[in-house]
Amino acid sequence: MIEGLKVGHRTLQNTGLTVFLLDRHAPCGWWLCGSAPAMCEVNLLDPEATVDHIDALLFTGGSAFGLGAANGVMQWLNEQERGYPTRYGGVPIVPAAAIYDLSKEKSYPVAKDGYEACVHASTENHLQGAIGAGAGATVGKLLESARPMRGGIGYSLVESNGIKVLAYALVNSLGDIVDPQGKIIAGAVKEDGNFAHLEESLRRGLTSHLDIPLPNTTLIALFTNAAFDKSELTRLAKTAVSGMARAIRPVFTKYDGDALFFVSLGSKPADELLVSTLAIHATEQAIRHAVKDSVVL
Repeated sequence: MIEGLKVGHRTLQNTGLTVFLLDRHAPCGWWLCGSAPAMCEVNLLDPEATVDHIDALLFTGGSAFGLGAANGVMQWLNEQERGYPTRYGGVPIVPAAAIYDLSKEKSYPVAKDGYEACVHASTENHLQGAIGAGAGATVGKLLESARPMRGGIGYSLVESNGIKVLAYALVNSLGDIVDPQGKIIAGAVKEDGNFAHLEESLRRGLTSHLDIPLPNTTLIALFTNAAFDKSELTRLAKTAVSGMARAIRPVFTKYDGDALFFVSLGSKPADELLVSTLAIHATEQAIRHAVKDSVVL
C-alpha cells in the first residue's frame, strides 16, 4: 500500500461510504470529466486556491444527501487536532464526492457513518466489490430492455523503480465495463442472458429504446509516494482519466458525474510521465477489479 494512508468502509443496506484518511497534510489535484457530479469542498483543490492540502477524501452513496457524512469525518479529524490552521483552531479539509444509489427507501449515509468509518480505518483494508461506497453501485443502465449488474469498489497498486501508484475505483457507471481486449465483463444484460453492448446499441441508433437513467458516476482516488504539488497533481489527474476510458464504454456522459482525485503522500522525486503511465494502468485495473464478482440484478 502507500505509507500514510488508511481506508475505512461503512456498509449499509444498498448504500455506504468509503473514507481515505491521510496521516499528514497532503496536496491533492482533481479533474471532473462527467456532467452530473455531486460534490463538496472540491473548489479548494483548484491550483490557485489558498488551501494547499487535504486531511481526508470521502466517497459516499446517497447522492447529495450522502455528502452530509463528511461532517462525521471532520468531527473525527477535529478530535485528532487535524485541519487547516486558523486563529481558533484547525478546520479539517475533506473533499467529498457522491454516487447516486438512492432507492425507494431513500436511505443514505449520515455523519455518524462517516465517523465510524474513520474509527475503523486500516492500512490493510483490501476489501473489494459491493462494500462501503460501492454497496449500492450498479453498471450498465442505459437500455430499458436490459438489466444492470452490480458495481462496487476496486483497487490496484502498480510500482516501478520504487515509485508506487495506488488506485481505488468506485464504479457506478452508465456504461459497460470491458477487459483490455474490449470484451464486456460487466454491464447491461438482455433477457436472454447476453450482454446488450451499450456502445454498439448507440452506434446503431437505438435511441428510442433508451431508459435515460438518474445520474451515474465513477469516482477514482489515486495515491502516490512520489512528491508533487497541487498543480502537478491536477495535470496528472487530467491524464489519468484515460484509464477510465479504457475500461468503461461509454464513459464521461452527461448522465455521469465522473471524476478523479490524485493525492501525493511521499517525498520521492519522480518523472511525471512515468507516474502518469502508472496511474492510467492502475485506474483501469481498479475499475475491472470492482466488478470481478459482479452479478446481474
